[in-house]
Amino acid sequence: MSKFLVYLKVKPFVRQWLTFHFGEPVSFPAQSAENACLRRFLSRLPSGKNPDMQAEDEVAVCLPDSKQKPLITYNYLSPSAKAAVIECIEDTFRLQMWKELNGVESCGCSILTGVRAWCEGNGISLDYDYTLKMRYQRMRNAYLKNGVDLRCRTRIKDSVEKY
Repeated sequence: MSKFLVYLKVKPFVRQWLTFHFGEPVSFPAQSAENACLRRFLSRLPSGKNPDMQAEDEVAVCLPDSKQKPLITYNYLSPSAKAAVIECIEDTFRLQMWKELNGVESCGCSILTGVRAWCEGNGISLDYDYTLKMRYQRMRNAYLKNGVDLRCRTRIKDSVEKY
């Protein structure tokens, strides 16, 4: 883990998810898309600019070291670069949420109950259950509106091998 950090302002539930899965400060896996994005946009600290300090509503993220961009020299993210990294993080969050909640209705429970269980399993406060339920439903409805039905319609049966 590097000692160089960058501070990102993400939604509170994304912050909880990040620290639950990647620790505090957040340290992404070596070959992750997030680290690739961080490495891509790292630059030198502009002259006359002081390093950023962490605000109360920001999450600390470890910068990945790179041979091409040593952190001693390249340890700054511009506001636009930070926005790009936040987009990448939110995409990963959305992918996991979709993958794990898709088909929750077929379990015989409501979407809200499934979302609450998902929140508990991912370190997210239940204060955000309705927010995430609506987010999931908007994603699903956007596809349905265009004629793409990604809902699971069949039960996945366990394959039992006979010995």
